[in-house]
Amino acid sequence: MDCRWSHARLLSLVLLPLACGPAAGTESGGSDSAAETQADGSTGSTAPEPTTDTTTGIDPDGTAETSTPTGPSETGTVIPDFPDSCNTIEQNCPPGYKCMPYSSDGGSAWNDTMCVPIARDPAGPGEPCTAKGGGLSGIDDCDGTSMCWNVDQETNMGSCIEFCTGDFKNPGCPDPCDTCQITGDGVLNICTAGCDPLVQDCPQDQACYPTFSDSFTCVPDGSRPETMVGAPCEFINACPAGLACINGELVPGCEGSSGCCTALCPVDGPDPCPALLPGSTCDPFWPEGVPDKTCVGAEPGLCVAN
Repeated sequence: MDCRWSHARLLSLVLLPLACGPAAGTESGGSDSAAETQADGSTGSTAPEPTTDTTTGIDPDGTAETSTPTGPSETGTVIPDFPDSCNTIEQNCPPGYKCMPYSSDGGSAWNDTMCVPIARDPAGPGEPCTAKGGGLSGIDDCDGTSMCWNVDQETNMGSCIEFCTGDFKNPGCPDPCDTCQITGDGVLNICTAGCDPLVQDCPQDQACYPTFSDSFTCVPDGSRPETMVGAPCEFINACPAGLACINGELVPGCEGSSGCCTALCPVDGPDPCPALLPGSTCDPFWPEGVPDKTCVGAEPGLCVAN
C-alpha cells in the first residue's frame, strides 16, 4: 500500500475507518480500522444491529417510527418529512432531528446516515455523553451540532465532538486549530482537536498524529503496548504517542512491511534521530516551513532514512 503525499510520506490516515484516507474535503474512504481499534475509537465487540434506516428516523427510545408518509396522520400529528439521504455537514433533517452516522450492518465502521431526534436536554461539544447501543448505533444525547465520540464499549459513555461545518467543497471547524475529517464516502464528518506533536497535549488515551490535511490532530491511541520505533504498522494510530506510521522504505531496518513506526522530532536543535533510530535524520514535516495557520510550537519533523 502506498498512500504517499508530497513530503511527510504518511502511510495511511488514522482515526477513521479507512486504509488510504482522503484529504479533508473529499468524499471517498474505506472501511478498515486500526490496530484492534473500533471505528468509534474504542475496543471491544461490534455495535448491535440498528433499528432503522435513512428514511424513517427513530424515536428517542431507539425504536423505529411507525410510518414515514409526510403530512397530517389520522390522529392529526404531523409526521416529519425525512430526506431520502441526510448529510452530517449540511444537517438537512427536519427541525428537532439531526443527521447521524451509524453502522447499518452491525459492523465496526460507520457506513450510512439517518435522522434521529435531538435529545430533550442535550450535551454540548466537549461534554460527556451516552451513546445508546454503542458508538456505532447513531443514537446519542449530544446536541444537533455534535455526536458522541470515543465511546467506551462497556459504559457507552464518551464525549461530544462537533460535526464539520460548511459543505464538502469548503469544510471547516468552529475552532481554527481543529481539523475537519471526512471519511467513508462522506458518512462521517467530525472536527478533531488540533494538537502539538512534540508536546503530545491530547486527552488521556489519545495521541497527536499527522493527517493528510497537512496538520496534526488528536485521535484514540490504537497501538499495542509492545509497539516501538521501527515496529511494523498499517495505520498511524497503530503507533504510540510520539511516533507516526510512514512508508516502510523510509524507515531504517523496516524490511518486508509496507509501513513502520518512526519518531517525531524537533527540527531545530540537536538531532535526536540517530540515537532513536540509527541510520535516520530529522526531516521537516513541512519542507517549506511551518504554515501560517497552524497551532504547533516548535517545528516538528520525522526520523527518516539518511
